[in-house]
Amino acid sequence: MKNIFLVIMILFISKINAQGFDKFINVTGTSELIVNADQMEIGINIKTIGISIEDSKKVNDRSVSELSEILKSGGIAISDIEISPLSLGKNYEYKQGERVQNGYFTNVNVSFLLKDLSKYYKLIDKISTNDFFEITNSSYKISEYETKMKSALEKALLAAKDKAFLMAQVLNVNLGSVLEIDETIFKDGPIPFNTMTKESFQEGGITGKVTITKSIRVKFAIM
Repeated sequence: MKNIFLVIMILFISKINAQGFDKFINVTGTSELIVNADQMEIGINIKTIGISIEDSKKVNDRSVSELSEILKSGGIAISDIEISPLSLGKNYEYKQGERVQNGYFTNVNVSFLLKDLSKYYKLIDKISTNDFFEITNSSYKISEYETKMKSALEKALLAAKDKAFLMAQVLNVNLGSVLEIDETIFKDGPIPFNTMTKESFQEGGITGKVTITKSIRVKFAIM
């Protein structure tokens, strides 16, 4: 009998302790920074077609060398240029609904980081002189991304904290310790338009913005 009473008391105390952790509030803090971009990442595809693999590769190699010289003359550091491995194979086209081979292709992708946006238009003009160069993608970047990201994260946490204090004050309760913290992942990226002015166009530059968004969920105990 004594043992049964002891078990009941333990369960009762455990229930009381567990109930103490049931009192909490969940809040979400969000921060969005819109930062002027100072860099741009550009991707270029070079695809050549020849009557043989050797012919196709020869033209492709020459085109890659030409692009490398254009980039170097435009002030792009070698460390900021990435060239993918070659892909080679038979090239096909459709004639009257039928798939037929029309030679052999060589394909390579080149990406580079432009750190001086004032050189954008002159560089693009030079790249446009070669019919084998196809710009497949471009996106704005910021050089101080890690610093800006930490700033956005800090502001999101402060926003969550301020919201929790306000809710606790209105409800006449006290905030306890932090029980949980979760981050909602957002894909940071460029705003999908260019911010251009007459002056920047005349100077040969281009300007854009990058958004950095952070959202934090914080679970506070309340007393």
